[in-house]
Amino acid sequence: MVIQHNYYDAQTEHGIPYLTTLYKRSFEYKTVVDDLDGLYVARQGVIAGGGSVTSYTIGSRSLSKQTLSASEILKLWDKLMIEKRRLELGKSSNARKAVGVVLRDW
Repeated sequence: MVIQHNYYDAQTEHGIPYLTTLYKRSFEYKTVVDDLDGLYVARQGVIAGGGSVTSYTIGSRSLSKQTLSASEILKLWDKLMIEKRRLELGKSSNARKAVGVVLRDW
């Protein structure tokens, strides 16, 4: 599902590629990568038929969880991938920056 590029040097448990140095330094980047990893698991559950239990009752206690539709998962996935890429380009030493333009008339 996820294509490994030479740009990335590590993968999460479920195959989401990331930059190790940025993952260790940036809490925001780590959160985005971990959210993508969790969303991947949710997406696999929806694809497999979504056989998840949405409410539990044990004695007098009950617990409910919200399930996401496939379209909501795809929207979140796209949003998190854009955020991940923005963080990689903004904090990476490989990011290209335009410093200035020198015009010369020969």
